[in-house]
Amino acid sequence: MTLAIRLALTGAALVALLTGPANFALAQTKGGSVTLGIEQDIAGFDPLLVGVYDTGQIAVAALIFDTLTRIDDNGAVVPRLALSWKASDDLKTWVFTLRKAVTFADGTPFNSQAVVANYARMQDPKNRCRCAIYINNIVKVEAQDELTVAFHLRAPSAGFPGIVAPSTVTNVIHSPKAMAIAAEGQYNRNPVGTGAFKLKSWASGDRLVVERNLGHWNKDKVYLDQIVIRPLPDGPARYASLLAGETDVIWHDNADDIVKAKKNKAVAVYQYAGSGASVVAINTNKPPLDDLRVRQAIRHAIDMQAFADTLYNGLWKPAKDPYGPGSWIKCANTRLPTYDPEKAKSLLRDYGKPVAFRLTVTATPRGRAIGQIFQEFWRAVGINAELNQVDQTTLVTKAFTREFDITPWRIIDLADPDPQMYANFKTGSPVNLSGYSDPEVDKLLDDARASGDPTKRSEMYCTIAQRINEQVQWFWTLENNYFALAKPELKGLPKQRSDEIDLAGAWWDRKK
Repeated sequence: MTLAIRLALTGAALVALLTGPANFALAQTKGGSVTLGIEQDIAGFDPLLVGVYDTGQIAVAALIFDTLTRIDDNGAVVPRLALSWKASDDLKTWVFTLRKAVTFADGTPFNSQAVVANYARMQDPKNRCRCAIYINNIVKVEAQDELTVAFHLRAPSAGFPGIVAPSTVTNVIHSPKAMAIAAEGQYNRNPVGTGAFKLKSWASGDRLVVERNLGHWNKDKVYLDQIVIRPLPDGPARYASLLAGETDVIWHDNADDIVKAKKNKAVAVYQYAGSGASVVAINTNKPPLDDLRVRQAIRHAIDMQAFADTLYNGLWKPAKDPYGPGSWIKCANTRLPTYDPEKAKSLLRDYGKPVAFRLTVTATPRGRAIGQIFQEFWRAVGINAELNQVDQTTLVTKAFTREFDITPWRIIDLADPDPQMYANFKTGSPVNLSGYSDPEVDKLLDDARASGDPTKRSEMYCTIAQRINEQVQWFWTLENNYFALAKPELKGLPKQRSDEIDLAGAWWDRKK
């Protein structure tokens, strides 16, 4: 109960932090435009159609939408659309008091009914939203009055106010009216939220433009007039666009460029080590990947430290579990498979048949490089891996429809591992990409969700990691280390939690 009390007090006591110290605001200037370079084109924003938000969608969602809470740079859960919150003694009901006089960009009021409508739409079985698995701990969302909304949970959740903080697909609040009046499928490209900015124009593959929302509830703390989001799939070209002044800030994960940027006074480097990990999912319903010996051989064949050093210059470290350095879960031993090519060869000899499969990678220089390194490791032990190069949107679609042998994925940075672990590894989940069913993991997931004891939950999640490391339906590659590169004059970028480049409060320092 101690954690719940602390969270409840956080919501009530830290309202003033939302606007920040008054003297800090004196340095901030109004006006101007910022261009953000992201890795891939944006697939849209309707949860029913996209299922999850990738890094580009999260960056735009942080501008167009608001969430009930947010996590500040000190790691505290602070108010956003909700002013305060409190929990029942059993941590299974959370009641949020909402901010008054907030409207969506279409002029309709934000209230408890709007929150209810968002969750009901995602959870409605008729809508078949893949996103529903991420919120299946929520039994019911209830409007107690106009500005009071209660979340009734299946199992206790001490960290629930932090879970609803990132601008991920299930957390942002859409206008119920906009979703209702849009023709089927049209809302996906016409999102309406309560955010600091609203959609102005959108040319697929070229740019998405948002403009300042003059009706925003916190408009005095919105400084930019416009933000342009440009998909630039090629990493080096994206970095070159920043140096050339074609972009002002970019999402980036090219280690060579980041090393150069750290030495360049004309570039500000933002770095955040979060929870989660970069991962690889194995489709265990496809031979020969349905055989444990083959999956274990695949993992034993890879020298993950050499992979990290070769491709990422040591900026990223090999992951030992799906939780990462930013998580409150700390596992002493997850029984991580070691690099052991002789063990891999022995397992393959025991299997007794040729092993071949297709590795899906993004059709980018980085994607090809990752694939080629893995190919070489596997070829050294007698495994034949063919690269299947696709664009990022196709990769996500093929993953959800299980049209892959082995595919890269990511467990993003969240305040609590429950939503993603449950979605990724629970039997029958639409986001259980491997299709693997492990009754032991199922029970541990349920028990961890039901427990309010952080120590016991940590032990259970560490046991889950051990189990997955043994069964190898997924394997972890690197810890999540997020980078944004920007012009030094651009200020007001918070920590990149959940890989979210949040420009909603950014501003230009005109003195530079």
